[in-house]
Amino acid sequence: MLLTFGPRFPLVTAEHGERYLTRMANLPATLRDFAARISSAVDRGRVANQAVVDQTLSGLDRHLGASPDPLLAQEPPAESEGVESDRWRARLETILSDEVRPALVELRSVVADRVVPAARSDEQPGLMYLDGGAESYERLVWANVSRSVPSRRVHEIGLEQVRRLETEYLEVAGPVLGTNDLSEIYDRLRTDPDLHYSDADTLVGDATAALAKAAAAMGDWFGVLPQSPCIATSIEQGPLAFYSQPAMDGSKPGTFFFNTSDPAMWGTFQLEATTYHEGIPGHHLQVALTLENEDLHPIHREPLVTAYLEGWALYSERVADEMGLYSSELDRVGMLAADSMRACRLVVDTGIHALGWSRDRAIDYMVDHSPMTRPQVIGEIDRYTGVPGQALGYMMGRLEIEKLRADAESRLADRFDIKAFHDVVLGHGDLPLATLERRVNDWVEHSN
Repeated sequence: MLLTFGPRFPLVTAEHGERYLTRMANLPATLRDFAARISSAVDRGRVANQAVVDQTLSGLDRHLGASPDPLLAQEPPAESEGVESDRWRARLETILSDEVRPALVELRSVVADRVVPAARSDEQPGLMYLDGGAESYERLVWANVSRSVPSRRVHEIGLEQVRRLETEYLEVAGPVLGTNDLSEIYDRLRTDPDLHYSDADTLVGDATAALAKAAAAMGDWFGVLPQSPCIATSIEQGPLAFYSQPAMDGSKPGTFFFNTSDPAMWGTFQLEATTYHEGIPGHHLQVALTLENEDLHPIHREPLVTAYLEGWALYSERVADEMGLYSSELDRVGMLAADSMRACRLVVDTGIHALGWSRDRAIDYMVDHSPMTRPQVIGEIDRYTGVPGQALGYMMGRLEIEKLRADAESRLADRFDIKAFHDVVLGHGDLPLATLERRVNDWVEHSN
């Protein structure tokens, strides 16, 4: 997260520059606090599994071995120039080399000397194998789903969604790919070079076009529209795709970042669904409208509830289909592929932490039930192991929003207004799902 967002602050004034340098100067204290926290966790027997620990160490080694330091990519304030700009950059370089780097070296030593020897087996990576871990996981399920749903029920819901999606693959992808063999469909989507990008320019152009298409259509489906624009920007490190919110003062638009370091990582069928999730009508409408709503208390203007935040973005991928945004049946297959990942998450996250699955069992399940490649799946499984419960919010949140919409459509019949429904869902900031349900029910009752 530091390397992804750290060098991308939109610095303009000299004051911005000073504040950024202060942030970097404060970073060593944060890193040392983190080192102390994980060292204490070792003493209490609360350590991640081997694969996650090894990746943490590898990440630190990559950063420390990089030249120049990736954090030096931050541009000086736009209003500085010449000697002033050079002086600012020299100060940043000194802070990074004399203060930040030693703290990273210390953190690396703690991970290598204390955490690696204590790492737990990949055969038993779940929380259930820690003292009190099963109870902790149930609390994390509640925190990320914002509903009291037992982990085993979440697991069952995931299995149900995976089965439903397999039927959709045969209906949508089967005719496109010319096969009714589910394994062959998944394999083609993973490996067929004709279904993957080969150059970054085409990838950038397609992402920009998809975002523009969504922006042009959103007025037909949403009553309140964001003032902040959303732009698509390529990067060469970090996650495959993510969204960064606009600045309140208008100095920075909402931004859909997508990684183009290896264009072949992207399926041509995958890009549009991802754009609609991260950009419009997904995170951008949700986040920008919340930030721009001056009637909200500040605490409701910050994204805090995973099931609401990610549930809306996943719901948006299906709404994009209703809006007619997908360019082809193959692009609709990308919607199914995104659903597969989120449905499998319900199965493997609960499988690992509540049912005692090994790392390999979770990897094999996700490879067998989605078109994701094995390396992609491995990264996902290690994420769920290291951050228990977080990945449950996507599909559980979407299912709740769909349920609220279906109920409202049933109760209001021909009085149902999709734009009004969306405005209600997006109009109260970041909400737990139970609170969102009350808001929607109030709207339905007042619409009768």
